[in-house]
Amino acid sequence: MHILETVPNVRAKVRIRQERPYEYDEARGLWLYRHVDEDEEVFNILTNTGRVQLHNFAYGTVARANGFNYIGLSNDATPPAAADASLLAELTSNGLGRAQGTVTLPTGAGNQTSILHLFTYTGGAPQGVQKCALFDSAGPPISGVINHEVQFVQRTLLLNDTLTVSYTITLG
Repeated sequence: MHILETVPNVRAKVRIRQERPYEYDEARGLWLYRHVDEDEEVFNILTNTGRVQLHNFAYGTVARANGFNYIGLSNDATPPAAADASLLAELTSNGLGRAQGTVTLPTGAGNQTSILHLFTYTGGAPQGVQKCALFDSAGPPISGVINHEVQFVQRTLLLNDTLTVSYTITLG
């Protein structure tokens, strides 16, 4: 007799936070920031290639230098799909290029990993951002396996705006 246990899909919850500088504090020598919009929480699409790579990382003999901890951004409006093999129109410059996030792994009986990165827009013209994904390598836009792709409400970034992308991944 086989007992089948249902385990929820690997899910990533992403929090998006945008801030804009509004005043320079000369006494402390830094910019003061305020929220542009309310924080947003959205859930991911786990790509097919990402699912296979997760299995390879966890159970295979694939030598790897890195896990899924590089965050890529895009302004592409196409909804994420499991068949996606790349992040369409991935941004690569002006402070918005793919970046390795700060990873906090679970301890003890924990089952959540967080990956966070603060992007600062350094370009001139306003730049839209409405999608992000995790990758297992730094080299955009084609290299690396994509995983945990998320679309959110488009944010328009102005010079020195910050966008914090914070993934919280739960494994069963």
